[in-house]
Amino acid sequence: MTTIGDAALENRENIPLQKGRKSATFCSCSEDYLSGSKFINVAFGTLTVIITAALLLQIYYGDYQVVPHGSVATDSLECSKIGTQILKKGGNSVDAAIASVFCLAVVTPHLTSLDGEGQLLVYNHRARLIPDVIEFNVGNNDAEHLLPRLVLGLAFVHQQYGTVPWKELVQPAAELARRGFLIPKMLVQAIKQAKAEDLYGRLEPGQMLQLENLSNTLAQIANIPEKELYSFVKPENQPRYSPALKLTFNAYDIYVPDRPSLGPALLTYLKQLESFNFTKTDTTRTEYIYRLAETAQNLYNDLNLTSKYHTGTSTNVAVMDLNDNYVSFTTGLYALFGTGEMTTGGYTLDVHPKATPCSRLPVIITDAQAICGRRLLLGANDLSTASQLVMSLLVAQENITNAVEAPRFHILDNGGVGIESAHSPAFTDDVLKYLETLTTSPVLVPEPYMSSNIVEKVKDELNSHSDSRGGGIASRF
Repeated sequence: MTTIGDAALENRENIPLQKGRKSATFCSCSEDYLSGSKFINVAFGTLTVIITAALLLQIYYGDYQVVPHGSVATDSLECSKIGTQILKKGGNSVDAAIASVFCLAVVTPHLTSLDGEGQLLVYNHRARLIPDVIEFNVGNNDAEHLLPRLVLGLAFVHQQYGTVPWKELVQPAAELARRGFLIPKMLVQAIKQAKAEDLYGRLEPGQMLQLENLSNTLAQIANIPEKELYSFVKPENQPRYSPALKLTFNAYDIYVPDRPSLGPALLTYLKQLESFNFTKTDTTRTEYIYRLAETAQNLYNDLNLTSKYHTGTSTNVAVMDLNDNYVSFTTGLYALFGTGEMTTGGYTLDVHPKATPCSRLPVIITDAQAICGRRLLLGANDLSTASQLVMSLLVAQENITNAVEAPRFHILDNGGVGIESAHSPAFTDDVLKYLETLTTSPVLVPEPYMSSNIVEKVKDELNSHSDSRGGGIASRF
């Protein structure tokens, strides 16, 4: 496959998509030298070269909103770019997601690690079949398995869908851990909240953090031959494979995992909201958020969701490739930094075993009536976040940036309502007064907040946005 330089192809959501480049002009030849048929032949030959060059420039350097290639949205610009680099090599959306998740295990260790959980939806929009669900949220991590759980899960996913060699998907994360990365504000906030200074010391945003032990571990994982790698996935630790659940809501098909995830509960919640017959105008009224929160609170109580599902950490990867392969991937830990125990391999262990599954949820949405209509990939840390995003995107008809950046409420473990006090924009005072009627007083949830990243396609136009809560930037090419 022809490889084009990064500067020519790379686009981020904070940089406008580039326009096609003009071809170079050629100097005219001497009139004395070229005359008659020679002039005609040379002129036609030159014109052919110019047209061919212009077409090649448009194909390779053109406006990618007209000829979209792919996009990756994560909580880290480095991880989004690693994903798009894999797409440039000819990899599919699963390849890009695997590489991005390994990267997230490096730069967001408070949210996931090599021992973390994983849950993904894999979908091909051209085939229009029900998406596959792969979950590795439960299971042992015994020494006999040799590989951490996230690595085992990614190995299984690669065996089923991967096209790029395993080493090429792991090596970028290993190199990033070795050379270092700028410490994000969210990691510093998580260390303070979890009192985890012993893990990395006292960090400051913007400093460079190098993780040599983790880099060595990733390099070892990268060099495992694929046949040997797949042999580690045994019946007792094999991820769960199943078809997604589907609900048609407001003329869109919504796909989520089945139990033990919160997928069925989200679909139940959306069915309840249908009874309100909300319109776009209704979503601008003060009582709208109150109705969403009240319905969510009642559902949590009726289904006893706070005791059945644990709200851990989450970070999500959304990927679309050139061939309309879509992946929505969520990964996370039972708590910030998992158990807080650092292994000699440079990654933290997650909690094992777990009494209840975590609430994080990948989602895929497609237009139920038009194959080239709006398609959306996103992930959420809990039911209330997922439902607010779906309502904002499909009922309020917001663009993806406004939908993701909007203020959110959360249903807490005690059944109360939580508000993200440090996020901007915030709920208006009138909305807060309504929410106060649902609880003694809305709890002000401290940072860091769990993010929701998104990729969207409408016809051939590709858009993406990484949530400011996670501090990432999406990448397109």
